[in-house]
Amino acid sequence: MAATASLQSRGYLPIATASLCPAAVLDCDLFIQRPGCPYAELYRGSTYPLEVADIEKLRADGVDHLFIRAENADAYRDYLCKYVLKDKNVAPAVRMQALREATRVAFQDALTASNCDRMVSVAAQFGGDLAAVVAERSVAFRELFTPLEHDYYTFAHVCNVSVYCTVLANRLGTTDAASLGEFAAAALLHDIGKRHIPAQILNKPGKLNDDEWELIREHPTTGFREVATREDLTWAQLMVIYQHHERLDGSGYPCGVPTEEIHPWAKICAVADVFDALTCHRPYRGPMPRKEVCDYLDKHAGKWFDAEAVACWTSHVRSGV
Repeated sequence: MAATASLQSRGYLPIATASLCPAAVLDCDLFIQRPGCPYAELYRGSTYPLEVADIEKLRADGVDHLFIRAENADAYRDYLCKYVLKDKNVAPAVRMQALREATRVAFQDALTASNCDRMVSVAAQFGGDLAAVVAERSVAFRELFTPLEHDYYTFAHVCNVSVYCTVLANRLGTTDAASLGEFAAAALLHDIGKRHIPAQILNKPGKLNDDEWELIREHPTTGFREVATREDLTWAQLMVIYQHHERLDGSGYPCGVPTEEIHPWAKICAVADVFDALTCHRPYRGPMPRKEVCDYLDKHAGKWFDAEAVACWTSHVRSGV
């Protein structure tokens, strides 16, 4: 993990070898990181497609990631759209992993540049692609956690929440890919207000003081205000951003509204958000076991969290189906 992070800081993007198709030209150079080596070396030039034997050897050697230069992220996304994301012969978990990796750089660049137009555009594309995979209803819960990262950093968290929201909404009966895509995009954007919070507060290893906690509590309002007048986001999507920390009994924030005023998508996002937050590594604690988090959600179902959403989610997480 540390070696991969080091390569990313040098401008390389990890891509799953499982997402590479034999005989298909990726149109950018592929790099490999040998064991114990801090650098990436050229593995295959852009004009030379991988053969079946290459991919089988990578798998046999335990190489689950190769690397491309970060500036080639768009080329990788084009490749995924053409050969991977719509190919039902590729496992859903692999397609979701590839989609996350292709989206990461564009989304984080947009965050860094505070480019709201770009963030919304990237989220819409991600949402549509994710929904197409989830709508097949072939994603087993035991596979769901494999392609996701479980460190509580901006993109990893919102990406996990987006996947959870989309799968949960699908299991609750939403089968329309367009609606699932809108929800997935909204969930990817749900924490956009947090980018205005200083990193030392977001990553503080100890307990927040009252002033720091108030800054944290402002992020739904900050994010909502930033995008509220956009014509390319629906009211439902705006409510995911604004209401994902509201609780059914009115004890949530930013407004403390009761259950009848909370949008159904925000109720689902609240479950997904808490589940990911508690099962991830945080600056001040390690991850909680999924069973304990399911117990926590069950305990507060009907009071803080939507009972139907919690029952659906925890039952599937526990059974792994």
